[in-house]
Amino acid sequence: MKNGIFRGIALLFVLAVPGAFISAQQQQPDSLLMVLDQQYPQEKIYVHFDRPYYNPGETIWFKAYVFAANLPSLISKTVYAELIDDKGNIMERKTIPVLGASAASDFQLPDSMRTSTVYIRAYTSWMLNFDSSYLYLKPVPILAKAAAADKAKKDPVYSLQFFPEGGDLVQGLESRIAFKAVDGQGLPIKIKGEVLDSKGQKVTAFADMHDGMGYFLLAPAAGEKYKAVWKDAKGASHETPLPAAKAGGTVFSVSNTGSAISYAIHRTDDVPTGSRVFMVVAQMQQQPVYMARINLAVKTQVTAPIPTENLSDGIMQVTLFDERNQPLAERIVFVNQGNYYFITDLHATEKNLTRKAKNTIQIDISDTLVSNLSIAITDAGTTAATGQDDNIFSHVLLSSDIKGYVHNPAYYFSSTADSVRDHLDLVMMTNGWRRFKWEDVLAGRFPTVKYYPEPYVSIAGKVLGIRESELVDKELSVILKTQKNTGQFLMVPVNRKGEFVINDLIFYDTAKLYYQFNNDKNKRLTSLASFDFRNSFIGAPARPLTGIQPVWMPVLPDSLTRKKNELLTRQRMDEFFEGQKVKLLEGVEVTARQKTPQQKMDEEYTSGLFRGGDGYTFLTSDDPFARSAMSVLAYLQGKVPGLTITGNGPDAALSWRGGTPSLFMNEMNTDVDMIQSISMNDVAMIKVFRPPFFGAIGGGAGGAIAVYTKKGELANNSVSGLNFVSVVGYSPAREFYSPDYTTADKNRNDYRTTLYWNPYLLFDKNNRRISIPFYNNDNAKRIRVTIEGINEQGKLTREEKIFE
Repeated sequence: MKNGIFRGIALLFVLAVPGAFISAQQQQPDSLLMVLDQQYPQEKIYVHFDRPYYNPGETIWFKAYVFAANLPSLISKTVYAELIDDKGNIMERKTIPVLGASAASDFQLPDSMRTSTVYIRAYTSWMLNFDSSYLYLKPVPILAKAAAADKAKKDPVYSLQFFPEGGDLVQGLESRIAFKAVDGQGLPIKIKGEVLDSKGQKVTAFADMHDGMGYFLLAPAAGEKYKAVWKDAKGASHETPLPAAKAGGTVFSVSNTGSAISYAIHRTDDVPTGSRVFMVVAQMQQQPVYMARINLAVKTQVTAPIPTENLSDGIMQVTLFDERNQPLAERIVFVNQGNYYFITDLHATEKNLTRKAKNTIQIDISDTLVSNLSIAITDAGTTAATGQDDNIFSHVLLSSDIKGYVHNPAYYFSSTADSVRDHLDLVMMTNGWRRFKWEDVLAGRFPTVKYYPEPYVSIAGKVLGIRESELVDKELSVILKTQKNTGQFLMVPVNRKGEFVINDLIFYDTAKLYYQFNNDKNKRLTSLASFDFRNSFIGAPARPLTGIQPVWMPVLPDSLTRKKNELLTRQRMDEFFEGQKVKLLEGVEVTARQKTPQQKMDEEYTSGLFRGGDGYTFLTSDDPFARSAMSVLAYLQGKVPGLTITGNGPDAALSWRGGTPSLFMNEMNTDVDMIQSISMNDVAMIKVFRPPFFGAIGGGAGGAIAVYTKKGELANNSVSGLNFVSVVGYSPAREFYSPDYTTADKNRNDYRTTLYWNPYLLFDKNNRRISIPFYNNDNAKRIRVTIEGINEQGKLTREEKIFE
């Protein structure tokens, strides 16, 4: 299977039937799964936030990880994220490039917020082709003083649902019946009760085992009806009928002991002779992992194992089909081999929790794979756990694949104890895997593809008002000039219909696109034509909160944590308004550390992942070797350890640590030919990034070389008299501010709740340790450090520690 995540499929024939099992005209389930996997791969998103809840006026920092088949996704290059209020209005929308299967940005909350909840929705355009309930949507508590709520007492509402294993009860066959008890908001409640027959006789007793869930065994008698009589947590009595049992058929069950998974099929004697052949198909992430033919022509029951030693971790859907390929029963089960994570070693090498004191966190990774992590360091006194936590483990492997609410999903990955495994199996029995329905797939009803995977910023257009004959072999000369005054030349072919497209651009905010036909003397042809330019970004889907369950309302922290947040908010606001007063200060001497020329150039020219970074920076202004070098690559020869440059001109080849460096001009992808054509007199700065460089397409395993021209020299010399349009790029990226109190004013009040946030900690075989210095605020006595991330094989990591 692809990427090695599924290294084998078990094709078994249990009590095999001679001859063809399915006619040639019928589609086999495994071939249908292949169609789904190849043509309709599923993406999912998990978002790491710096905090679990926020105060008005604060910034929500976040990083979205994008997965496909539980691997880093290679499908989409753009993520859309929206800040939505409790009325369903989109307050702010961000468009973010996907770099290393992840995208980072932020939302600024208004100081005047009065709502207690906002929602974050995140998705790719490809995800919009499928069930909208699988878009990432998370409620985020806002610790604002909202309008007084209706305190009128309401009678509590409780409900109890039953889930016969496999789907149906059959008379005379024993089944395991799972149940889930919830209140009016969908939150779990404790219950106990009895199952009674139609005569009021007790058949069995039951009680919840975990979070309102449990199960009992029942063999329904012919013609009998059953009901559950139960009491809720307050002792009130209720009655709930059990599902009716079928007169005959099959019962399907799955057993998960942790070390092994097996299934059992039982049939009644009255199943027709021609209907005693079955097929069992198991799939994970739309990939078949097990198939078996079962012949129960003579026997009435069979038990068989499902090999799991070569499977990845996650939800497995096991379906029982009849001889006509129609699904009869289904069960989901969680495969946990303990291979879904990798270990990060997080510890403090310098700890000092006094006011504005310096601390240093060190992170070590033992393996050599490329890894992409994010880190949040917060005042633990303002970030207490809510008891309904979700994290990268539970979301990617569990809650993102279940349609419905899972209470406190992080619990199921908190321990390897048998009790936790058994509780997770209760979740499996009371939920279903519904990214597709077998009934639809077997009937040929596949998703309708309206949105295709996006490249990076794409600008499509059309030339109007010119005959096709005049468009033969035509090209547009295009200059894209960003707000940082950097520009890039592009030659864009135009087909005979006048259509053209510019793909894979990465720029932020708004840029100007200058254009004219190439070799168009006196702009004759350009003046005759009209041009239509369209950005590739899609609009926001309608009804952002449609179908959201009441239970998704967030749980607020304890009263002590809320009071501390309210105090910090009040102090911050008081200081803000105090700062608006104008004061004349005399005789004040301000000193600050002088910025280096490299730092000044970096701030002036770079953005996003090109700012700072791990590598080398070369300024050409005072470098005599730059003035004498024949080309950029000639200048770089011998300056970067490990970087090998061979050949000359457009035939030059580059290699670094076994890979080929990605090339950028003014932060836009380019090639050797373009880089070599730049005069060194036009170059202001060259940055060489060590591998991996996540700002490059494909993860930048060979690092990157970014060339910056002097104040957009290439563009400034060429835009005079050209037509232009404004084009919108990605949402401007903000950098998290972390004060350095060796130079910053220590007398200024520091009310930060997030002390440090970095969405991109990048590791590989040559960079397996990162040290992070940061400074405490004015009053934090406990500091919470949370790290989450992925590696190139799709394994996950999460580490959380409190230092006090």
